[in-house]
Amino acid sequence: MKKHSLKNISLAMLFGMTTFLSCNKNEKAATEAQDQETAQTPIPDPEAGTESTAVAARVASPVPGYTVTYPFGVKNPNYAAGYHTGDDYAAPTGAKVVAVLDGTIAWSNNNGGAYGRWIGLRATNGRDYVYCHLSVRSVSTGTKVVAGQKIGEVGATGNVTGPHLHFEDRPKGGGYGQVRKPTW
Repeated sequence: MKKHSLKNISLAMLFGMTTFLSCNKNEKAATEAQDQETAQTPIPDPEAGTESTAVAARVASPVPGYTVTYPFGVKNPNYAAGYHTGDDYAAPTGAKVVAVLDGTIAWSNNNGGAYGRWIGLRATNGRDYVYCHLSVRSVSTGTKVVAGQKIGEVGATGNVTGPHLHFEDRPKGGGYGQVRKPTW
């Protein structure tokens, strides 16, 4: 075989493999995005005769598609508590923020001081989950929410260096520094 023919065959095989892998990657991303949205799709409730929202069994992140970028507990003398009191999720301004569990909104206002616009979710497990630095608050005090429901959007309000969600786990009614590593 000629040298050019082998080169063309090799390039064709490389192109084919790249296309195959790219398609599989896009399929996987589309499936993951679809799986995340399924939990929030209205489904008929035959007993009530109305629609209800399907409840997500477990929400993986308060900012779907994003993971912790600055963890709870990092020692830092610049913080009043002496350590980082929550988990941070760096994400672009406007990224969706969701309830991690079913519960009731204990507060939703712009009076968080260094926390900026913030929301407190009083969850069914008896804990308060605090969402800070929001650009948008989509729920009001007293609103009942389900796990996976959008409650706000990532922002950069209060004392921040860039857009992110600061997420704390407190006992019911707990204040600053009365926290644990966020779990739900």
